[in-house]
Amino acid sequence: MNNVNLKSRRQFLKVSSGALLAPAVWTGAARADMQRLIVGGSGGAIDEVYQEAYYQPYYELTGIQVIPVARRENPLAATRAIVETGTYQWDMGEGIAQDVATTLGAGGYLEPLDLSGPIGDVSEAMKTEHFVSATTGAFILAYNTEKYERPISYADMWNVDQFPGRRGLRQSARETVSVALVADGVAPGEISSVLSDEAGWSRAFAKLDEIKDDIAVWWTSAAQTPTLLQTGEVDICTTFNGRAQTVIDTGSPIAITWEGSTYNNYGWMIPKGSPKADMAREFIKFCCQPERQAVAATLYGGGPSNPYSFNFIDPERAKIMPTHPDNIKGMAQLDFRFWGPIQEEATNRFNDWIQS
Repeated sequence: MNNVNLKSRRQFLKVSSGALLAPAVWTGAARADMQRLIVGGSGGAIDEVYQEAYYQPYYELTGIQVIPVARRENPLAATRAIVETGTYQWDMGEGIAQDVATTLGAGGYLEPLDLSGPIGDVSEAMKTEHFVSATTGAFILAYNTEKYERPISYADMWNVDQFPGRRGLRQSARETVSVALVADGVAPGEISSVLSDEAGWSRAFAKLDEIKDDIAVWWTSAAQTPTLLQTGEVDICTTFNGRAQTVIDTGSPIAITWEGSTYNNYGWMIPKGSPKADMAREFIKFCCQPERQAVAATLYGGGPSNPYSFNFIDPERAKIMPTHPDNIKGMAQLDFRFWGPIQEEATNRFNDWIQS
């Protein structure tokens, strides 16, 4: 499967204009509302992949529409606001990083999940009482193979003289502070240890100082990065492997650096008090079926959380996934227990640095 043609097959709710009585209108509206789930989603290619892998098949099976809406890249503050105000712009969240879900769960902002059925097959490391992973994604380095004759490392990204070109970094403390330390020689599995004291943070920001003026794009949404890479607006860019893979699958001259990268689990959560929590729990179980995860992984390139999904994935396609042995050996899992409690503090510190 060299070229993936992602076709969004969104279903639109058709409202009859022939309603005659007001009571019937309200009854119908209430019934229609209980036949749809609103998902705070990642946007971009992910919405199209999930439409094919999850949303449309679930609609065909149950008659329940699953409608993605845009949410903030980091939904910590938004989820808290939803719960505290009781204003549920979305019924459940998709693509939530495990460290974010851990923080929200510990704060009492998430509903417990039903961990039975296919969720029982998911690794214990990829689920909690309030979260279950849909995919393992790696935060990697993507580069243009026509611009550079050999694979580019994180240290090379900092070497602007030997490897000139337009660079892109995420405007995010967790990923970009980590990338800076890897470029400075820290193994990805040692990042949280190095950041355990102030000297480590000073080291990371000193490294970022070296490249700050050479960053062409500080991206804030992962959905931006495929366009940045495909149009040549950047030659080297940190992003998520799935975002880079969608560009590679179009035939664009982009490659991925796995060595020195980190991976994290991204999945489902339900805000505390969501009126459709029971519906959302059933939908999440459906999404953890190995066949369904195999479709999403094949289209997007993420590593499925249900290990039985690999029974339904072409072995060649599996080679582009983060959890493939050739890829994961040079990476380390993001230490979500470290980043979860300090994420807001780290974000504030990073934002102060970037604005200085």
